[in-house]
Amino acid sequence: MTGWGARHASHLFRHKEQEMERIRKAAKATSIIIIAILTALTLTILCASEEERIEIAEMVNNLSDQEEPERQIDWDSLPAEVVAWVEVPGTSIDEPIAQAMPDVPNAYLYRDVFGQGAYGTPYIDCECTIDSRFVMVYGHHMSDGTAFAEFADFIDEGFAREHSRIIVYKRSGDTLELVVCAVDIVNASRERLVIDQEEGFEEIIGTPDLQLADASDASQLFAFTTCSYQTKNSRTVVYATI
Repeated sequence: MTGWGARHASHLFRHKEQEMERIRKAAKATSIIIIAILTALTLTILCASEEERIEIAEMVNNLSDQEEPERQIDWDSLPAEVVAWVEVPGTSIDEPIAQAMPDVPNAYLYRDVFGQGAYGTPYIDCECTIDSRFVMVYGHHMSDGTAFAEFADFIDEGFAREHSRIIVYKRSGDTLELVVCAVDIVNASRERLVIDQEEGFEEIIGTPDLQLADASDASQLFAFTTCSYQTKNSRTVVYATI
């Protein structure tokens, strides 16, 4: 592609990347505001009288006792195919999740949420949905550490336990709090991840390389899958339950 077409495509790509970055920043705004409020209260305590400190301390305790504020994601800025958003606190995993369709099951391997050619978008397998009993989610392992790259680090038990909380924000407004229960390394040249909504979760997980918790009594099982490099065609699968 040359001339005006190339310049137009490049401009459009930069615009979409800027839009995604804007959405990510907006999604974090509420947390930043809360941190700023708590910081201001701490500074105020240092200059307050004993009586004022007691009152401020009670205010801080009341804030701490409240549930963590839900992130505000601008869903209207995202296509309807984006059905959720995944965040793993303490990592760079903070991505939209699209729903793959049977007629184009691998479309999001090569395009962003706006349909432009890019580095792909995490997506749910076309054989399930965000509300399925078993949800398979694929995402690229980018060399710069973005997208689902850090899911490959979950094979380290210390890392997995430290980052065992996974949050999924659904477009419907619900928030899912997931807990990592197992991690498995799969050689995709010899093994295929099968989606079976009737099979028990322990049977789906099988004998993983790392077991952290029992999944048999969970109500929903997610499998976050990305490339890893134990072999030429390895995949790391991080299982998490509700």
